[in-house]
Formats: sequence, structure tokens, C-alpha cells
Amino acid sequence: MAANVYLGAEPLIRAMEGGAQVVITGRVADPALALAPLCHHHGWALDDWDRLAAGTLAGHLIECGAQVTGGYFADPGVKEVPGMATLGYPIVEVERDGRLIVTKPPGTGGLVTEQTVKEQLLYEIHDPAAYLTPDVVLDMTGVKIRQVGKDRVAVSGARGRPAPKTLKTTISFLDGYQGEAEISYAGPNAVARAQLARQTLRERLAMRCPNELRARFDLIGVSSVFDGDDRGWREGEVDAAPDVRLRLAVEHSDRHMVELATQELLALYCCGPAGGGGVRRHHNRRLKTASFLLPREQVRPRVTIYEGETTHEQ
Repeated sequence: MAANVYLGAEPLIRAMEGGAQVVITGRVADPALALAPLCHHHGWALDDWDRLAAGTLAGHLIECGAQVTGGYFADPGVKEVPGMATLGYPIVEVERDGRLIVTKPPGTGGLVTEQTVKEQLLYEIHDPAAYLTPDVVLDMTGVKIRQVGKDRVAVSGARGRPAPKTLKTTISFLDGYQGEAEISYAGPNAVARAQLARQTLRERLAMRCPNELRARFDLIGVSSVFDGDDRGWREGEVDAAPDVRLRLAVEHSDRHMVELATQELLALYCCGPAGGGGVRRHHNRRLKTASFLLPREQVRPRVTIYEGETTHEQ
């Protein structure tokens, strides 16, 4: 079992104040990687909530790299992005008062616009009025985004409130086994043959495997979001799909049951619909995670400075 506490900028700032040129850390909140050098450079206090909010917002905007410069944004015919092969990674210029400019290196592909910044601003945000981080609670409901030049977008209006009294902690542990198996159907009537294969597999697993077996069925190329129950299909849209891949995913406490389940998909070669091919199977231990909140006072980050062959702790 392993545990990760999501730390904030404070231990990173301590490392830089101790003279560190490179900081290697465990799990820290993504925005803290930008907030820490900003606090160190600008001398921001760790209770200057509005500036911490601005630095956290800067970190949030660049934490996914080129996602704010056109990556994961491009949608041909809807949202065009030039130079996808040479996307430029983002730069955020941060003033001492917390004003931000999002841009990218000249001569690189992609783009920085109000639209790309807005998409990234809202990415993975549950409550725009209370984006919780270990350093500050960011309120972005008053944020203003304005294009001020080619590939230059000004961001202002971030507000902060005191940091939460708890820290998110995630534990990882081994729990049972999981397996995957896939088979493809191509050519005329591929969707119908894949649907028959799925139904055949469902019935065989129900007969051979106990109720404790958890199984998921996906028709990749037609519908691989809704656990194989065909919700969201539009009549007639998918019947002519030329290539469909049936995917089975299972988990159980007993490795033998997982292997037995994927073997049933392998059996579809000669005991299933016509034209199946390209089977692959894979089994491994299942790594699960669980998250909870830990009182902040129970966490004491330690910073170790390495200087040649000597070390000292803070």
C-alpha cells in the first residue's frame, strides 16, 4: 500500500529559499508547481490570498501544457488550430500584482485565444467559486479574459480565500485481478455480428462465472462509452460501420476466474459469429485507489537539500 498527500507550494518554496536549483518532489497539487516559484520570485506571503489565487490560476492554465495553446482544443471545421505538428507550449507572464498574460513562444504552432484559455480555465473544475487547492481556495467567478494581441490573452480578476483545513490524500493498494480481451469484426454487417458476439459472451459468462465477476462490454468504433447497452445510438447511423472491435473488461478476486472470462472471448474465434479476428488477452493485478481528507496539522513535509556529498534538512 502506498499513500500520497497532495501538498502545496510551501515545501517547494522552502527548497528554493535553501538554494535548490532543481526540486524533486512527491505528489503536489498541479498549480503549486507554478505558484511556488512565483511566491519565491515575487515575495508573495502565504496568506496573500488574492495573489496566491492569481498564481494558482496561472498554474491551472499551464498545468496541461499545450492544452491551452490548441492541443485538445482542435476540432476540424469547428475549431481550427494551425501548426498542430509544432504546438508551442504555453508561457504565462505574471506581474507582482497578480496580472497574467498567457502566450507562447514565437514561431511555434497552435494559438492562444480567449476560447483556448476559457476551455482550459474550466477544465476539471467542479465549483468555479471554490476551486480547492492546498494553498488557497480560488474563486474564478469574476475572472475576465481579454485578447490583447496575437497569441496574447490577459487574465485578471482571480480572488482567493484561506486554504482548506484538510489535505487530499490518496492511497493505492492491490485488490484482486483484472483482465481485458478484444476481437474485431469487419466488412458487411460488422455491427450485427459484433452485437451477436457481445450477447453470446454475456450469456456464456453468466453460465460459467459467479456473480462476483464484474464485466464490461464495449463496441469500439460504434459505442464505447455506455457500457455496451447501445444508449445514444441513432437509428441507421451505425449499421454500416465497416470495423467494430468488441472489448471485454473483467475484475475478480480470483485470477483463475478472470482468465476463464477472457478465454470465453477467445472462444468466439470458432464458436462465435463469422469473421472475427485479431484477438488479444491481458491479465494483471488490479491496482485500486481511495481518497480521503487528512487534517493539515498531521502532515509535516520534509525538505532535504543536497550539496555535493553533503545534505541538510529543513
